[in-house]
Amino acid sequence: MSVKAVTQMNPGDVRALLSARSRPFSEVVGLPQRGIGPLPTARLIVDKATRDRIVIFDPSLAPYLQRVVRSVDVRPWHSEAPRSLITLTPEWTTATFGAGIDAAQAWERMAERCPPLHQHLAHAAAFHPTDETWWELFIRDIAIFAQPRIIWPVACVAQRFALTEPGWLAGPGTCHAPGSFFLLGVLMSRLAWLALTAECRVGNVYRLLPERVGQLPIPDATDTERAAVESLVQRIVALTRERALLERQFTQRLLKDFGPPGVTPGVHLERWWDLQFDALRSAIATRFGGDIPARFRDQWAAQHADAVTRRVALSETIVLAEDTLNAHVARLYGAGRG
Repeated sequence: MSVKAVTQMNPGDVRALLSARSRPFSEVVGLPQRGIGPLPTARLIVDKATRDRIVIFDPSLAPYLQRVVRSVDVRPWHSEAPRSLITLTPEWTTATFGAGIDAAQAWERMAERCPPLHQHLAHAAAFHPTDETWWELFIRDIAIFAQPRIIWPVACVAQRFALTEPGWLAGPGTCHAPGSFFLLGVLMSRLAWLALTAECRVGNVYRLLPERVGQLPIPDATDTERAAVESLVQRIVALTRERALLERQFTQRLLKDFGPPGVTPGVHLERWWDLQFDALRSAIATRFGGDIPARFRDQWAAQHADAVTRRVALSETIVLAEDTLNAHVARLYGAGRG
């Protein structure tokens, strides 16, 4: 049966077809889990500048600021972790301030020990009782994050599965499971997404809860078949990372050359590759209040055209690799080509 024919089947028949040569995801790697949370305060997640200030003042705190992937950081095929999670444990509080100290005293001494940390958390202190060590965070099974994890947002409007780097935590709004390039390839395949969305749609979004993803059929594969999928996925991941780097670097050049300190690009400049050069100039003027100086316009026009061309080439290569991957996974499911 062709892939096209499968897409026209009802959800129950799709599930039955994919299950014929498969085992549930939860049997293959275990039941997926929710990401860390809920947090006592969002202030426990810090940007890089805040993390650096804390660690420069007190280097011993570095192990307690761990990179975290939030739902917004999960992209198709790869994830990013621009922020860190403060993971101070009850053991840290006791070891740092003494076993007999109460929460109010510990909070006061934190101001003496590490002012940048105390200053960052001070806003949240007003919302918590003084007799609670609310800044502590107990993470069950934190050791599992030493290995890469498959991660995805609980709620999404499009297919977004990725692999984390070793040591990155799965943050609020995400789910995760033991990771591999083979599993990532299956989860990002057309047929797997069809099976998931048939049962996970709620209004205009998909709720990819652990128990639902845990039921997804994962096809059996020989070592050769698995290696073919893994090789394709590694190539796609590398290409998507290269494209993301290109997007980020050009955006940063726009901000550096035309924006005031601390400004963000806004919705139009964030997608600079969709703009013609005249539209790019208009977006710069609207966002930053000034046009590209006349003497630099030819240079910027050439840079913009080159970046757009490179991005198009990367995107086209990614699409071709994804088509090949979909064909591989379809054969594993017994759906064939088409």
